[in-house]
Amino acid sequence: MSRFFVILVAFLLLVTSQQTSAQSENLKTWNDVISEYSDTGTLGGVSISLDSNFTNYSTTMMGDEWPSLIEVYTATWCTNCVTTQNIVDSLSIPDGESVMKIHYHRFIAETQDPFGSQKSDDRWIDRYGTTSRLSNIYEYENLAPSKIFDGERLHIGTTKTSESLTIDYQTSLDKGPSIDVSDFSATFSWTNISGINEFSWNISTPSLNNKYTIEPMIFIIEDEGYFPEGGNGEKYYHHILRDIIPLSSVDGNISADFNLAYDGNDLSAVLVFDWNYDNPEEGLASAIPFPNAVVFVSLFIAIFYSREN
Repeated sequence: MSRFFVILVAFLLLVTSQQTSAQSENLKTWNDVISEYSDTGTLGGVSISLDSNFTNYSTTMMGDEWPSLIEVYTATWCTNCVTTQNIVDSLSIPDGESVMKIHYHRFIAETQDPFGSQKSDDRWIDRYGTTSRLSNIYEYENLAPSKIFDGERLHIGTTKTSESLTIDYQTSLDKGPSIDVSDFSATFSWTNISGINEFSWNISTPSLNNKYTIEPMIFIIEDEGYFPEGGNGEKYYHHILRDIIPLSSVDGNISADFNLAYDGNDLSAVLVFDWNYDNPEEGLASAIPFPNAVVFVSLFIAIFYSREN
């Protein structure tokens, strides 16, 4: 009788945890961008115009002034990308807040899109490829269209989770970063002397403890490129990620070359950083959500108890 009781309790816990998990998933409209034993996201968006009419620029922004980042994987032949981007452009942005869009254009094995780069494709695949592959039936690591909000939440393709993609995207945008950025700040400066571009930066994140790692970088973004040969019917493409400059620390300076604009004189440099909360020492326990951990322990007790009896 006791053996039956323990197994029954374990079974009920299992059913309850599955129901709770299903209910929780129904509240989400995205796939979490999370690596093994690591929670992660992308913050920043401190921007400097690289207008050739100027030789220097400097700006400082507090964390609560930083825009929400929407990273987009797209291509000039992708018709669905036009549909989903129009939805992103129509999202409601609260007063006092802003959004920065960063468009990765397909580069690897690409013959119809002139805007991408090896660095941008590599970053997307390295950072988001695993989640993307698990989230689409084709198992593509870089599928157009895809959207990433704050480096944390992936929306892939045109399949809606709620009543509409507008609700999906709006829910994801409204959630915001999962860490408090109110005491963060960043200073970003640029000088161009005799054609040499030099950047300096300082990222302050005092509330992050030693379990967090920060990987800063500079995005080189072209505001608009003209390409009437695009197969999706668009002639002008916006927010084009032209190059990425990796940075080795949260503060310093660097002289760097980068890909020029496809056309025009509308490049900007944007300071962003990936944050990672790493807990490898938690091992297996960190990979088991709380309800499932209870079930796991209960089942272990039930098996052990039955073997003992």
